[in-house]
Amino acid sequence: MWSSNNNNNHPPLSISGLNLFFTLLLTTLTLSNNASGLKLFTHPHGRIHRLTGLFHLLWLLYGALFLINNNHYTQNGKNDWHMKCLVYDITLGTSGIITTLTAASSFPHRHIHNRPGESGTLSNDAIVTQGEMVEHSFYQGVNLVQVVFLHLVTWKVDLDDEERLSIVVFGKRFGMLVLVTLPWAIRKRFPVNSFSANWRKNNVEMNKKKNNRHHNTNGGIRVGTVKESKYLWLINGMYRFKKWQYVFYKHVILNGLNISVASSYQSYKNDTTSLPLPLTPQWRIFWLLLNTSYVMEFFLQSLVKRQVLSQKFMMVLNALLMISASIASMESNVLGQVKVEAALISLFLNFYNRGHDVLNTMVTFIIVYFGNKFIRI
Repeated sequence: MWSSNNNNNHPPLSISGLNLFFTLLLTTLTLSNNASGLKLFTHPHGRIHRLTGLFHLLWLLYGALFLINNNHYTQNGKNDWHMKCLVYDITLGTSGIITTLTAASSFPHRHIHNRPGESGTLSNDAIVTQGEMVEHSFYQGVNLVQVVFLHLVTWKVDLDDEERLSIVVFGKRFGMLVLVTLPWAIRKRFPVNSFSANWRKNNVEMNKKKNNRHHNTNGGIRVGTVKESKYLWLINGMYRFKKWQYVFYKHVILNGLNISVASSYQSYKNDTTSLPLPLTPQWRIFWLLLNTSYVMEFFLQSLVKRQVLSQKFMMVLNALLMISASIASMESNVLGQVKVEAALISLFLNFYNRGHDVLNTMVTFIIVYFGNKFIRI
């Protein structure tokens, strides 16, 4: 079944997009003329990263196959489905973090400096830097903490004990939300790479002054996309799309959803007719696409450098993932779980009180919680 409430046997567009992505990727790796794609996993240099990367790719593929066969829930029962999803999600998040950090430590990316504002994930001449990898590890950690939080709150921990004092129920919800938001307290310790810096005019002007593609800087190598690049307009457009995807992710999928779930009075613990959000097939498709996107933009760029993929085909695959993930967020029941006021207040505080994510999230929760309780927003 594709949905616990839908008898349509046709797979949603998002899973079709994911299947198409993996089909194209695996076909390219298998049919590569010089087998460079397969050698990425067997070369002795950086072996730990290559092995963890191979495991992560296989785990993603297992997840895709696991999602396609959605009758696991009906065959094995609710409790078995609970634990399978929880173990899969924890393994996926942990594997993603390890894969990213081993890449940052195994290869000399710390010596690479792209031209100001340029990211190595899409630019045809820029290279992924160590800072970009370390920054991604932070967000992969945030994803891991969130999915564990969703499992705990929706089916593992009872937050709906009406026999307890209201202040006790509030304290439990508040405490759980604090724990899932705490990683943002150390965000400043991680590198920050701005999306908008990729299309600012001052960077275009800087590129005009630099006719050489590679030059030394502070003992490292600076690279970047030359101004004549025929893909520059498309790269800038994709970065703009990524920017607004990130805004949507942070304030709807992340903060908005966490606050909504923590402040919700709905409990699935004793519900035998519905599945909690992180166990639904729709969520699992979306979650797999999100995690695939996080690691694949680095892996695809590596394939370009090894001449396994062309720059154009890499951009097509990236676009396929971006569009599929966006469709999945709309197809899934995620948006139905998010309180509009939670997302809007989170977005407002992000611009009004920038850099104080933990405080902003807790203030938003208090407003939404007591608003639902007394004002019934």
